[in-house]
Amino acid sequence: MYSKDKEEMLRYEAAERAEMDFVSAISSAEIRGKEIGKAEGRAEGLTEGKAEGKKIQALETAKTLLEMGLSIQQIIKATGLSESEILQLKK
Repeated sequence: MYSKDKEEMLRYEAAERAEMDFVSAISSAEIRGKEIGKAEGRAEGLTEGKAEGKKIQALETAKTLLEMGLSIQQIIKATGLSESEILQLKK
């Protein structure tokens, strides 16, 4: 309710502006938080994707090296795979 007292009206308007600024700040923080979360999620997914791609490449290389007749120890050294991973490829 509006008052005829000018000072009271100014206080009321200042309180209204402060409340709107607070709501706006919270909303902006939520939006920024969502954007940061999405970016982190993409970065994490990208990192996992790169690691998976490297693993697939190492397995393909190991398979080729097995076909070429290299020893398990040589393939381990060349690819970084474990002996059990290489032995699974032989099956």
